[in-house]
Amino acid sequence: MSEFQFELEWYRGRKLPGHATKVHGLTGTVGSFGDVTVEVEWRKPGLKGGHRQYEVRLYGERMPDVVYRTVGPPKPSLRNARFDVAGERVPLDYNAKALRNKDRALRMTCQGRSYEYVVAGFERGATLSRPGVEITMTRGKNPRGKRHGSFGAVTGEAEADALDLALAIVFEHIETRELTASERVTGLLGRVLDPRPGESSY
Repeated sequence: MSEFQFELEWYRGRKLPGHATKVHGLTGTVGSFGDVTVEVEWRKPGLKGGHRQYEVRLYGERMPDVVYRTVGPPKPSLRNARFDVAGERVPLDYNAKALRNKDRALRMTCQGRSYEYVVAGFERGATLSRPGVEITMTRGKNPRGKRHGSFGAVTGEAEADALDLALAIVFEHIETRELTASERVTGLLGRVLDPRPGESSY
């Protein structure tokens, strides 16, 4: 059984050696797994136009190599995403037509494990779970200062490992509003108020 809490602090405008652009992300100590950093870098569109390209990476001495790439404004999102964990391509699946957050959960299989990622609400946090392990992430102001951060709580009957934590943490920098029921309602209202030719409002 493993139960512990951790805190990650947001940073912005950091210029790292060898990077052409400034990066932003999260950094902090995650229990016995040591220092962990999530770094987000974006690249401008080419001369022919298009959207920004985002790359989200997770670093940590005891963490697996995690790379999340996506295209499109204004943040890294679930659309057009390529997710690689320790060299394994991880498909992302969710029910975009469901009307409850639980039913819209993001589901993925990584290293033979089945995971479910449920968003509590827009900007209200989320929970990553697999049998025996649950990691809840929330966001808020650091009680010891003015900066904001992400706060993790690990619970469950089984021991959480580096893979569990890496998956929960990296999604703190992914736009996941598609997993909320409000996103579905907004889409339905949009179709009713401004239906496209040949498109049903229902």
